[in-house]
Amino acid sequence: MSSGFASVRCIRCGAYTQGAQVCGDCTEGQRADEAARAERVTQAIAERPANAASASPSAGACPSCGRLAGTGAIFCGFCRYQLRALAPGEGALAYAGFWIRFVAYLIDGIILGFMNIVVASLIADPFTVIFVQFVLNATYVIGFWIGQGATPGKMAVGVKIVMANGQPIEFGAACLRYVGYIACALTLGIGYLMIAFTAEKRGLQDYIGGTVVIKTR
Repeated sequence: MSSGFASVRCIRCGAYTQGAQVCGDCTEGQRADEAARAERVTQAIAERPANAASASPSAGACPSCGRLAGTGAIFCGFCRYQLRALAPGEGALAYAGFWIRFVAYLIDGIILGFMNIVVASLIADPFTVIFVQFVLNATYVIGFWIGQGATPGKMAVGVKIVMANGQPIEFGAACLRYVGYIACALTLGIGYLMIAFTAEKRGLQDYIGGTVVIKTR
């Protein structure tokens, strides 16, 4: 006997179902996902430091992924979920373009070049020279990113690095972004050229580190 409903394919998994757009298994799965997400949010709130309760109302857990958001954050730094409505004119970051960042790169290159020359003049073994120079360069770049949000070259031209949600750059993101420099070199500079052609002026290193470079003046 016919059930009176046409068999159609579930829009989520493709299985045949009787009339409904989503089959029963997918509906139950969606409910389970929502319940798990709510549990993560509750757990994140419970694990929040005691002093976080007195912070800005927007400094709670992201409703989407459950991670703690920074005070005043507009977007979650992990899943890019919009945490609150934007005020008029808010959220419009002035992204630094290719040429201004190129000038900053040249300034830092001059500083690092001088430091590398000094290292090479003090150490005889070439392998040790390469190792010391790598450590020195990484410490210089990552240290300034974490401490000031910008290397001396970037500070000179008035730009700084922040997370994609506008918050200060984090240590892990800074390390990944430095790895992104190596990736840019391996792509023969194409990773850097992406800055000129992407909407948020992001290079490959920015996508790897989850960062953007903005103007400070």
